[in-house]
Amino acid sequence: MLKKWILVLSLVLVLGLLAGCDEPAPDVPDDADPDVPADVRDTLIVAQGTDVEDLDPHGIASTPAAIVTEHIFDTLVTHDDDFNIVPRLATDWEISDDGLEYIFELRDDVVFTDGTPFNAEVVKFNIERLLDPETQVLLRSYINMADTAEVIDEHTVKINLKYPHAPFLSRLTAASNAMVSPAAVEQYGEDLSRNPIGTGAYMLSDWVPGTELVLERNPDYWGPAPEISTIIFRPVPEDSTRLAMLEAGDVDVIVRVPPLEYDRLSGVDGLNVVMAPSTRAIYVGINVTVDPLDDVRVRQALNHAIDKEEIVEVILSGAGRPLDSPLLPEMFPYRQVGPYEFDPEKARELLAEAGYPDGFDLTFHHPEGRYLMDRRIAEAIQGYLGDVGVNVTLETMEWAAYLAFIRKPIEETETNIFLLGWGPWIFDGDQMLYPMFLSEQAPPAGSNYGFYENPLVDEYLIEGTSTTDPDERTAAYGSAQELIWEDAPWIFLHSEEQIVAMNDALGGVRILPIEQVLFHEAYWTR
Repeated sequence: MLKKWILVLSLVLVLGLLAGCDEPAPDVPDDADPDVPADVRDTLIVAQGTDVEDLDPHGIASTPAAIVTEHIFDTLVTHDDDFNIVPRLATDWEISDDGLEYIFELRDDVVFTDGTPFNAEVVKFNIERLLDPETQVLLRSYINMADTAEVIDEHTVKINLKYPHAPFLSRLTAASNAMVSPAAVEQYGEDLSRNPIGTGAYMLSDWVPGTELVLERNPDYWGPAPEISTIIFRPVPEDSTRLAMLEAGDVDVIVRVPPLEYDRLSGVDGLNVVMAPSTRAIYVGINVTVDPLDDVRVRQALNHAIDKEEIVEVILSGAGRPLDSPLLPEMFPYRQVGPYEFDPEKARELLAEAGYPDGFDLTFHHPEGRYLMDRRIAEAIQGYLGDVGVNVTLETMEWAAYLAFIRKPIEETETNIFLLGWGPWIFDGDQMLYPMFLSEQAPPAGSNYGFYENPLVDEYLIEGTSTTDPDERTAAYGSAQELIWEDAPWIFLHSEEQIVAMNDALGGVRILPIEQVLFHEAYWTR
C-alpha cells in the first residue's frame, strides 16, 4: 500500500504544476518589465495561518514551524520528489545486518552560519541532545529508538539503535531531527529558539512574533544558491484576510485556502491555486482523565453525535475524508475499523447509560487559522453536541498559546476537549500511533495530550515499533487500531486536503503531502 501511495504521489504531487517548475531557475532577463520593481524578483512573502512557536528544530512540533526551520537547518537525509530517501548532510550510509548500526559518511564542505564546521562530532552532539531528557524535544518519538552515536573519523559517524526499527532512516528526514550548531547551543542555551544557527539555504534576519519572520539567503550555503534572497513569513489567522492580501498583491503565497474559494480563485488572472494530497488527520482530543470523559460510553456518544460526512461535504466542500481508523489509508499498515456512524439517538442512549440523560457541560478549546476551516468546524461540533444535550463553550486561542496550553502535564491541565491535527512527516503508521496513543507519550514527554492509557495498546505499539518484520508489525498495529477505535480517546473527524494559492509568476515551489511548502528552489519568472 505504501509503494502504491508513493507511486500515486509521484504523479499528483505539485512539484511540477507551478509556473515554470519544469525548467531551471532563469536569470533575470535584460528585457524584464521595467514596471516590476527589482525587489519583487528577489523577495517572497508567505502568509501562514499561524505564527511559528519555536525556531529550535529540536523543540518544534508543528508544520508551520517545520516549514520555516526546513529553510534554516538541514537533516542528515531527506526525501526526493518520489519520497525516496536521498543524501543531504550525509552522502552515503550502510546498515548492519541486525539493523542496529547505521554508519553515515558526511559532507566535508559544510559550515554553520556561525562558522562552526559540520562533522561527525556535531552529529554525535545532536543525537545526544535529542535524546537528553533535559532537552525539551516534543517529537522525541522520531528519534528515541536511537541509543548512542560514535565518531568513527572526522566525517564518519555511527548511530546505534536500541532495537531494530524499520522506518529509522525515514525518521531522520524529520525537521525535528535537523542538525544545530553546538557552539550556538552553548552560547544561547534556551534562547536558541530565537537565535537559530543552521547549515541551511537561509538564515534568520528578523522575527517579530505575531507580525513577521524574515529569512535571508545564506551566502555560505553548501548547496545551490537560492534564487530568492529574502523570504518573509507573516501569520494571518483569518482566512478572508489571507485571501484579500493575496488578491491585492500584498503577499505572494497563502496556505489553507478555504475550499469554498477554490473554484473562484482558480479563475482569477495572475493566480495559481493547487489542491494537493495531505497526510493530516483532524480530530478532537478528549481528556480521558476527567469526569464524565473518563467513561468510554460518553466518548463513544460524542463520536456518534457528530456528522463527519456533512462536515467534509459542506464545510470543506469535499476537500477531505471522514476517518474510519486512527490511521489514514496511505499509511502502513492501515486497517479500517470504523466509522462511527452519525446517530444522535445512539449518542443519547449511550449518555443515558453513562448516567447523563440530560447531558453535561464541556469547554472546547480550538485554534483559528491552523487547520482548514478550523473555527467553522469547531462551531459545527458545538451545534452537533448541543443537539444531544452536551452544552459546549468554545474557547478560541492563538496558536503558540494554544500549544502551551494543551501540552501541560496531567497535574496542571485544564482541558476537556480540544481540536487538533496530526500530520506525520513519514508514511509509517508508527509515527501516528506511537506518539498519540502510547501512555508514556503523555505530556510533557510527548503528544498523547488526552492522557489515554490502555496497557494492551501499549503492548501492541511497543511490539510494532521494535521489529522490522512487516507481518508482525501489521498484526500488532492492526490490533492496536481496533482497541483505540473502541476506546474512543478522540472524536475521529477527517483527513484534509491542502490548498495553496500563489502568484502565477512564481515557479519552483515544492508542496509536499506532509504539508510542507518549501521555497529553496523558488524563483520569479517575471
